[in-house]
Amino acid sequence: MTEQRKLSAIMFTDLVGYSALSQRDEALALELLEEHRQLLRPHFAQYNGTEIKTIGDAFLVEFASAVEAARCAIDIQKTMKAHTSVVAPERCIQVRIGLHVGDVVIKEGDILGDGVNIASRIEPLAQPGGICVSEDVARQIENKLDLPLELLGEKELKGIKKPVTVYRLVLPWEKKAGFLRRTRLALRKPSSARLVLAGMLVLLIAAGGVWWWTSQRVPSIRPGQITRLAVLPFANLMNDPDQEYFVDGIHDALLTELAKIGGMTVISRQSVMRYKGSDKPLREIASELQAHALIEGSVLRAGDDVRVNVQLIEAAADRHLWAEVFDRKLENVLALHSDVVRAVAGEIKAALTPEQEARLDSARQVNPETYEAYLKGMFYLNKFETKKGLAYFNQAIENDPADPLAYAGLALGYVTIGHSNAATPDVWPRARAAALTALRLDETLAEGHSALAEVKAYYEWDWEGAEQAFLRADELNSNLAMNHYHYAWYLALFGRLDEAIVEHKRAQELDPLTPHHTIWLGGLYRIGGDYEKAIAEIQKVLELNPDHRTALRVLGDVLADAGMYEEAIAAYQKVGISGDLGRTYALAGRQDEARKILAELEEKEATPGRAWGLAILYTALGEKDEAFRWLAYEPPYFAIPWVRVLPQFEPLWDDPRFKDLLQRMNLPER
Repeated sequence: MTEQRKLSAIMFTDLVGYSALSQRDEALALELLEEHRQLLRPHFAQYNGTEIKTIGDAFLVEFASAVEAARCAIDIQKTMKAHTSVVAPERCIQVRIGLHVGDVVIKEGDILGDGVNIASRIEPLAQPGGICVSEDVARQIENKLDLPLELLGEKELKGIKKPVTVYRLVLPWEKKAGFLRRTRLALRKPSSARLVLAGMLVLLIAAGGVWWWTSQRVPSIRPGQITRLAVLPFANLMNDPDQEYFVDGIHDALLTELAKIGGMTVISRQSVMRYKGSDKPLREIASELQAHALIEGSVLRAGDDVRVNVQLIEAAADRHLWAEVFDRKLENVLALHSDVVRAVAGEIKAALTPEQEARLDSARQVNPETYEAYLKGMFYLNKFETKKGLAYFNQAIENDPADPLAYAGLALGYVTIGHSNAATPDVWPRARAAALTALRLDETLAEGHSALAEVKAYYEWDWEGAEQAFLRADELNSNLAMNHYHYAWYLALFGRLDEAIVEHKRAQELDPLTPHHTIWLGGLYRIGGDYEKAIAEIQKVLELNPDHRTALRVLGDVLADAGMYEEAIAAYQKVGISGDLGRTYALAGRQDEARKILAELEEKEATPGRAWGLAILYTALGEKDEAFRWLAYEPPYFAIPWVRVLPQFEPLWDDPRFKDLLQRMNLPER
């Protein structure tokens, strides 16, 4: 019979304590063995598993999907737990389960290979009633199951040549014993400073990881004290996927207007959109967002007739406070926004300022074609399809050259490109022109001021003008998370680190589920030399996504600064070749490896980002002439002003050329 080689998910189960029970009471052991088989087998079929064979008290089962294998394992343990709760103590049985995805060979009805061997070796690592999985399985089931994964570390498995990274699937009734999906930071030398740092790392992560994003409680409030609001994605009642841009656009616009209510924290779009299509209970969503109240809504459109149904829900009591239906023609959609804002403000007893009242009263009519093009632009911009978004903004401007929203969207799109490796020399001037036009048409657009602030900070190096624009944006809408984020880094540039951390925490509070704000808060702590707090922040992201590239890169920066070179290298290597990795090799005395990375970087096409990486690496190698040459690259990397505070460039700070570099960027000496 021919062999068949394939990739499969393998489950290996084992009946806990069966051998010992057999010696004590063979008849009972055989009875419970059969009972356990009857309990497990229906689950295999339910999840399309193929029972290959039983080996004593063990099952070997093959699945086509790691997700199906994991769901089967979870249901098995739920069944076993329920069974145990209703039988006599002497009849309680538990199973361990191990899962792995790997290459297997099917031959004569049996299944062989490393995929089977690894699953069988992982299974004994599980607790009685527990599930252990390999890293390959963990990657495939991540974000597809509602249960967390706990890293157990690399394990030497009998008969397996290389160590295997193993995770525990934490079942709902189990306690989290350690770091959830954490990176492995094994210390290589027991120097006292590093041991202290490592000890702090363990304590901080163990304390912080428990509450972050997964186990927060809904804050209790008294009536009239709703100060933290989440506007959940609206439902599309048209059953037309092509109208999703319109529904998302109405939701986004209402969220933006509600965010302008004084004294109100409105959770950012980035965080709430994670719940689009979610069937999570509202109390659970409110808990994760730490929201006092939620707004749900739906949108129905027929031609130019628009109906928006809005309801306000108190999170702690899961109680509907208010609901209303708003009908408008599309040209009056901005007046619809004003009506919703007034109604919500009245229900939550929030006072509108005279300026806000005046703005709501002056809601203008819109050109339906222009507004639709604007909504499509925002839809694609939020999906990170920036070029498509820009095309729709330009279409909106062609329809109505006096529409301020379209120019504000255009400015935001160009600013987004400006922060990427795709930036071209014309991007920032285009962003400036669009932002200025938007503000000339409507000076009260907070997004226009925020975009202009970024232009002044990252391109014009007009530091006084940048701060004025950041503050004006905040005055108009204090709930713009990215405005707080960029202002935080502005403050850090000038050594105002305490203020910067306050601003960054505000961004994190407004957008709690976006990793960006947590990672770079760690970056701020790193600049201040507070490595323990830096690692604690970054680790919150890695617990949920151990492969997050930015988190690994910033973690590498912190560890390298702390002298933990091998751990930093391990973090960087998961990201790929970079100037930061080369820098760390150089700091660790591994010059040959640093030079190898240098050669690879120099062979690649020069870009602002590549020039930045080369400047970092040449600085670490002590070749200051080359470092300054790459820092002079045109167009400059958007973050180049921050050479003033970033530790990578400390060796250059006492060089006269560094003073000249700061002067060119209108920055004071250090």
